[in-house]
Amino acid sequence: MNSIKNFLELTRAYSLLMSLASCLVVFAFANYSPRFTLLNYILLTVGVCCVHMGANLFDDFIDVKLKLKQGFELKDIRFESFLPKARLIINSTYSFSQVERILNILFSIALGIGVCFTVISGWKVLIFAALGGILSLFYPISSRYYCSEIIIGLIFGPLVIMGGFYALTGEFNSNLLILSVVIFFTTLVLLHTHNIMDWEFDIKENKNTLCILSGSKQNAIRILIGFMTISYSIILISVLLARLNPNTLYVFLTLPIGAKLIESINDYVNIKDIKFIPRWYYGFFENWKEIKDNKVDFYMFRLYLARNFSFFFALFITIGTMIG
Repeated sequence: MNSIKNFLELTRAYSLLMSLASCLVVFAFANYSPRFTLLNYILLTVGVCCVHMGANLFDDFIDVKLKLKQGFELKDIRFESFLPKARLIINSTYSFSQVERILNILFSIALGIGVCFTVISGWKVLIFAALGGILSLFYPISSRYYCSEIIIGLIFGPLVIMGGFYALTGEFNSNLLILSVVIFFTTLVLLHTHNIMDWEFDIKENKNTLCILSGSKQNAIRILIGFMTISYSIILISVLLARLNPNTLYVFLTLPIGAKLIESINDYVNIKDIKFIPRWYYGFFENWKEIKDNKVDFYMFRLYLARNFSFFFALFITIGTMIG
C-alpha cells in the first residue's frame, strides 16, 4: 500500500480528475456511435492518464535536474511551493534511474495505445498524438513565455476531447468542439487558482504565469471570475441557440463550489482568518486529516475547490448530455 501511495504522490495523481473529466465528456458523445466499444474507451482513458502522470513526473524531474545544474546538492533542493514538489525524488525514495524507468513505462503504454487507435481509426490519430507529445515536452519551459496554463488547457480541452472522440468514432463533432472550449476554460480555473496562491513563489523561481502578467492579485482574481463566467456563458448561449442539450444547464449546479472558490481566494489574497471546513457539496477532499496535520489545509482547501469545480462541471455536462 505504501508503494502505491508513493507512486500516486510521485506522479501527482490527485490531478487525474482533470483527465477523467475530459474523458467523461468524450464518453457522453462517443457512446452513441456504432463504432464505440467500452474496451476502447477504457484504453483511451488509461492512455490519457498515463500521459498525464508522465507529464507531471517529467516536469518535476526536469526541475530537479535544473537545480542540480545550478550547483545544488540533491538533499538541499527546495522548491518554493506549499506542495511537496518532487519530494520523493529529492529524498531519494525514487532514484533517477527508477524515475526514468517509470517515465518510459508510462509513455510506452500511452504510445502503444496510440498505435492501436491509429490502426483502428486511421492516421489522423497521429496528429492528435503528435500535438499532445509536443505540448507535453514543451510544458517544462513554457512558463518562460506566459503560456504554461494555455498549454495545459489545450491538452485537457480540445486535444484530449476532440482527439479522444475521433479515436473512438473516426468522426468529428462541432458541438463537442464547443464543450472542449468550455473544458479549456474550466481547466484554466484550476491552474489560475494554483498560480494565484503561488504568486510569490513563482516570482522567486522566475516563472511567468498569467497571474504575474495580470499585474496584481486583484486583477488575477478578476481573471479567475472571467474564466468561470465565460464557461457558464458558452453553455447558456449554446443551449439558447439549440446547439447543446438543455439538460447541459445542470452545470449551474456547480455555482456553490465556484462561489466558495472565489470567496476563499479573495480571503487568501487579503489574508483573512477563516476556517477550512469541507462540505459534502464541495466535492472530494481526500487525505484531509493528513493535510490538516501538515498545516497546508489553507492551500489544499482552495486547490481542491478549484479541481472539484472543474471536474463537476465536466460531470454535469456528461450527465446532461446523456439523459437528453
